[in-house]
Amino acid sequence: MMLAILLTSLLISPSLQQEEDQIVRLRDGRLLVGAIVEHDLDGLILTTALDGGRYELTWRDLFPGEADRLRDGFGYRNQTEVPMTTAHRILLQNGREIIGRLLREDNRNLEIRVRDTTSLVPKSRLAAPPEQVVVEASTILTPEQYYAERVPQIDSNSRFANFDFAQELEVMFALDEAKVHYELSQAIAMTEGDEALLNRIEGAISKLEDTIVNRVEAEKLEMIRQMMHRNRFTVAEGLIEEFEREHANSPLRGEYLQIADRFEERRNAAVTRYLERHWFSRVVKVLKRKSLEKNVPMDELTSWLETDVPLLVRQQLLTEMTALDSHLDIGSIDSRWFARLEGGATAHTAGFNDGTWILGEEKARAGLKDESEKEDDGKSEQQREMEDRMKRYLDNIQASRRSASGGAGDVSPEDWWKRASVTARFQWMLAYYSEYSGDYTVLSVRFAYCATCAGSGYIEVTDVSQEGARQRKKKCPTCHGIQVKRSVNFK
Repeated sequence: MMLAILLTSLLISPSLQQEEDQIVRLRDGRLLVGAIVEHDLDGLILTTALDGGRYELTWRDLFPGEADRLRDGFGYRNQTEVPMTTAHRILLQNGREIIGRLLREDNRNLEIRVRDTTSLVPKSRLAAPPEQVVVEASTILTPEQYYAERVPQIDSNSRFANFDFAQELEVMFALDEAKVHYELSQAIAMTEGDEALLNRIEGAISKLEDTIVNRVEAEKLEMIRQMMHRNRFTVAEGLIEEFEREHANSPLRGEYLQIADRFEERRNAAVTRYLERHWFSRVVKVLKRKSLEKNVPMDELTSWLETDVPLLVRQQLLTEMTALDSHLDIGSIDSRWFARLEGGATAHTAGFNDGTWILGEEKARAGLKDESEKEDDGKSEQQREMEDRMKRYLDNIQASRRSASGGAGDVSPEDWWKRASVTARFQWMLAYYSEYSGDYTVLSVRFAYCATCAGSGYIEVTDVSQEGARQRKKKCPTCHGIQVKRSVNFK
């Protein structure tokens, strides 16, 4: 199925009824109520219901969105850029991808055509069955092939269909065929008295004739447009420099200057989009690989997350974006990455979970409201101070006991890392990277009470001896007295 996409508006079949009162909003805010008695590609004529006044309006005279509503109702369709067509994606076991037309297949081979080249692909080399996709027609069809496929589908008696098709052919660079269909549309439009369409055809033919006379330059400009559309800006930049060098006095220089003037803006936008789409996934890839390592000193890990990971991510992205901009460096990546926040960015969440205590009390509880701010606390300042003193006293006793017993039962950050699941390690690193590397902005910090001690920071244990049983408090083995689990929301 062919999807023809063009920069024009075409009449399909009217659906809004003329002579019925419409409410039309103008760009200056006024509302007109009346019947639309005529409309065409340029605009409309409205007769007001109040006094019969006649308004001849172009589509630009209407309030933004109003023109689209009316054109849709009248059957005009607005389309966007390049002709598309169906194709097949063939994935091979060596990782290569072929996109083309599947002409034939048998028990052993697939016959694939890409423009003028036909090749046989053994089925034994396939990594997956052929997948149908929609691609730009110019990537798999020559202008002649495109014309042969499309022309049977065109209503040759319709001025709009011929005009539509001529513009498709012009985009596909089937220039001689495009002129034929412009002339067919022109002949029908003259018969039917469509002055608006005749004006457009006259301008289109004049431009097309310049293109045909200067076909070589026109083909180069079309190649530049295609490379920009496919985000291959490095190739496009080389073609722009070549055109400037070889065709400085070309009659198509005005068209060339329009492309060249938009080049940097479009390339910068493409780079920013790429960073927004791929930065997080590159971070994930680096951290997942690290999460498989069991023997990791935590002080080295935190330093790696703050300094090495940001550099690794940037180096990977620089390598990937060579086709977008060969002049990129880490500084220019940073400026585009941090500017993304001005236009909005995707938010993510990660948590330190049961490894929150490894941050130390100050970092782990940073952003947590003080106990005095809790409305349901009910304790005086003196009571809270006494509890803090008691907690520090018990902690000191516990530390003395561990020291006297050679540290029995004490757990180091490295011990936690070894015992933690791969997912827990990954989440811990992602949370740390997002909060302390500077690459992301922390939107909010969330806390949850430790499930083991219910947020008290300690558990009660019973010591049984000859003298009997004795209750004592012991620092929580999960949160290590931190009381909470920390998570961050960032973008």
